[in-house]
Amino acid sequence: MLSRFIYAYGNTLYIQMWSNRLRVFDGKTGRVFDEKPHIAWMISARKQKKIIAFGNKAEKFRHVDEVTISNPFSHPRSLVSDYKAFQPLLRYAISQVVKMGILKPRIQVILHPMEKVEGGVTELEKKALCDMAYNAGVKSAFVYWGEALEETHLRRAQDTLGER
Repeated sequence: MLSRFIYAYGNTLYIQMWSNRLRVFDGKTGRVFDEKPHIAWMISARKQKKIIAFGNKAEKFRHVDEVTISNPFSHPRSLVSDYKAFQPLLRYAISQVVKMGILKPRIQVILHPMEKVEGGVTELEKKALCDMAYNAGVKSAFVYWGEALEETHLRRAQDTLGER
């Protein structure tokens, strides 16, 4: 009974990350967010960064002088270069595939760095990715590397969770 309740109010998301792309797939609904991992921000009157757009919408501000476009995946050696910028970007991407209602769904994610993982993912990188996911509101996170997972397998796994 409890597992059915958790399934009814939970989502498993498969998050693939490249230096120029962020893809979030919801195994329960089939919804997809697939955009550039860009954030457009400007300095407010109080000298604080104010985010004004995410993803492909941020590109529209590329030639506006007061706006800065950043990419939290733009480091030459590691996939994540900006820890603080990744969290609101991930929160936004999740909100585009998981519809929030009265009850906040229990979100669990599979984080899959798609590049810059020669020799595997270090424990430090795993911890950083999971911490960023938790700070974005995720309840459980798992880092996976290897071949891309097929959507049919993710949907089948999500269906199996609901049958318990």
